[in-house]
This record gives sequence, structure tokens and C-alpha cells, in this order.
Amino acid sequence: MRVFAIGATGVLGRELVPRLVARGHQVAVMSPGGRQAALPPGVDRVRGSLLDPDAGELLAARVRGFDVVVNTATAIPRDFAAKDAWAENSRVRVEGTRVVAGAVSAAGVPALVQLSVTMAYPDGGERLLRETEPLDACAARAAIAAPVADLEATVRALPVERVAWTVLRAARFVGPGTVQDRQRADLRAGTVRVAGNGREFVSMVHVADFADAVVAAVERPARGLVLNVSDEPVRNGAYLARLAALDGVPGPVLSPGLRADAVSHRVCSAAARQALGWRPVRGIWPSDGAAARGIFCSGR
Repeated sequence: MRVFAIGATGVLGRELVPRLVARGHQVAVMSPGGRQAALPPGVDRVRGSLLDPDAGELLAARVRGFDVVVNTATAIPRDFAAKDAWAENSRVRVEGTRVVAGAVSAAGVPALVQLSVTMAYPDGGERLLRETEPLDACAARAAIAAPVADLEATVRALPVERVAWTVLRAARFVGPGTVQDRQRADLRAGTVRVAGNGREFVSMVHVADFADAVVAAVERPARGLVLNVSDEPVRNGAYLARLAALDGVPGPVLSPGLRADAVSHRVCSAAARQALGWRPVRGIWPSDGAAARGIFCSGR
């Protein structure tokens, strides 16, 4: 198959593109910046951003004749807490996805695989969150959830008889190069505080496992499916404690007096397992450090 991947030079792209190439697909990648040099030999490189003024025209011309477009474009900030840190990422989700949808339609590409995220779900407490769960409409979380809802609405508007689209809602990525590295560093520094009792659920997926799900969606095009892609959910406090144990450092400090505003996301991925034949195989725990010396906690 001819696969055009957008934004596939980051943490996910480093796992995804080599898999596509290894399975015999002809791959082209469009991304900004200088990370294209790390792409495997034989991959066609297109330099550009979905936020460029001429992105729609460029993309429509380049994707013509491809079998599927995969959009994994993001703009994750280096400093999560900086002012307006997530503004560009929101623009990529909203404006960028509209550019992709327009180009796919104009060029007659028959399939689209679109990255979304499970973090847009509302607080689910103890219940399993399936794809039928409405995304969070709470004003307090609009900065997170509203761009995701807009992204998915753009893809859903594509007529499935012309574009076989699949939306993959990714749980939080773990593995090398992800936020898990920062969590481990903070645990080693002793700066992690868990508000409340830490019993809210967190859902994660190893970035390599998610790349497997994308490949499965490319090779088994669906028509109008939204699928959660997550490993088994765990309690936040237990996750951080076991992550610390893997590195042989003290666990996080439980701080019942702190305001507990974390949402609980107990995400169910049964539909992805059935539709794609996908399952997570790497787990959510690091494979280096203490883990490599034989310490393992399933957390399930």
C-alpha cells in the first residue's frame, strides 16, 4: 500500500514508520523541522506543516494516488506549564485536521487513519469508558477536550462511502521519550505529590503498542470507527509507587490536603481488540534500570 504519514517523525513516528516500511508499504512522511534525517531509507520526505498558509494545496497535490493518509501530527510543548503552552497543539488538532480532511477529499484518497486522545473523556470514576461515552463538555476542561471534539467532528463529517476513516483514541503514551521519562525523573528527585488518595484511574499505552494499532488500522481499513487504544488501566497512586520501585527510589508522597482535581479515566479497548485484532504486548512499565534487572509489577 502507498501510505502518506503526517507528523510521523516524533516519538510515535519513530515506532510507526519503520513498521510500515518493514511490512512492505511505500511510505511518504510530511513534517516540519529537521527530524526527517532519522527516517528509514526509501521513505519519501515532504517538508511542511499543517499550519503553513499553503498546506491544504500542497497536501492535496502530494497525497493524490495514495491508498491511505495517516495523521499523527501534534505540537507537544517542552514545558507543559508555560503560558499558552498547548495553543499550537490545539491549532494542529483543529485547523490541521481540517486541512487533512480537505486534502483527502480533494485528492480522492480512499482511507484515513486519524490520531485522537482519550484524555478528552470526562471524569469516569470507577466505570469503564467506552467509545460511546460523550467527550467532556465541562468548561473547566474545554482547553483539553474542545479541540479533540472538533478534530473528531471534522473526521466524522467525511462521507464513509468515499473515505474509510478510523479514529484511534490514544491513551497517554509511555515508553522512551514520553512523559514517563519526566515522571521517573521527578520521582528520583522526590518532587512528586499525589493529591487525595491517588485512587483515580489512569490509562496508558506503550508508544510501540499504539504504533501496532495504527499499522493494523492501515491494513484493515474501517468505515467510520472510533476506537480506544489503551493498555489495562491502573490506579494513579499505585502506578507511581510501582514506577518508583522499578527505579529503586522512594514512592510519591500522598497529600490528602492537596486539591484533587485529577480526572479518572478507566478506558476500555475491547472494540480495538475486536476490530483490529490488536492487543498491547509491551506493557506500561520501563524495560531499563531496575526493570531490566528483573523487577516487574503488572499493576493490573
